Amino acid sequence: MIEVARRAAGLSQRRLAEIARTQQSSVSEYESRRKSPTLEVVERLLDAADAELAVMPMVFFELRENPEFGTFSVPDRLWSVPLPKCFARVQVLKYIFHTEDDEIWDLSDEAQRIAYYELALVHAPGQILEDSVDGVLLIQAWPKLNLPDIVRGAWQPVIDAATASQDKPPRDPGGISGRIADEIGLPWPPSKPRKRRRR
Repeated sequence: MIEVARRAAGLSQRRLAEIARTQQSSVSEYESRRKSPTLEVVERLLDAADAELAVMPMVFFELRENPEFGTFSVPDRLWSVPLPKCFARVQVLKYIFHTEDDEIWDLSDEAQRIAYYELALVHAPGQILEDSVDGVLLIQAWPKLNLPDIVRGAWQPVIDAATASQDKPPRDPGGISGRIADEIGLPWPPSKPRKRRRR
């Protein structure tokens, strides 16, 4: 994790150590797994590389069998593929997607992304899906995807769960409204939330 963050920031071990006020030899030992850093040290090194440690829910895949095209993976929930990976160019071995060639898809192009998602949902194992199919982009493409009925039916509850209206209090994005309200002495959230007017 430290090495991935350091390389993404374009830093040498020496430069990362300087910014984090530690020894280059320690960074080397952490990256080679000869020494285990504390959580505090990991956070300090990641911060020096302009990265942060995050907790993300795991996605679990169930393999479904179909006599027509074999097995396909269905997740228990949708996930996000971070920028710029969700719009990257991807290439998959022809034997995985059952294509003529080892094709390349440009996921920044909507038509190519849809074509890729159609193949991925039918043929890709969970690891490929999780690394290349973004949940929000999948929801946007969902009505346009040409999928076998069995695959669409298996994925539909996952799409429905991700897009269902939530019966929860409204979020305070970034906690900004709550902090400002606290500073100026207003109650937050307001006792009677106002509904947005339609125009």
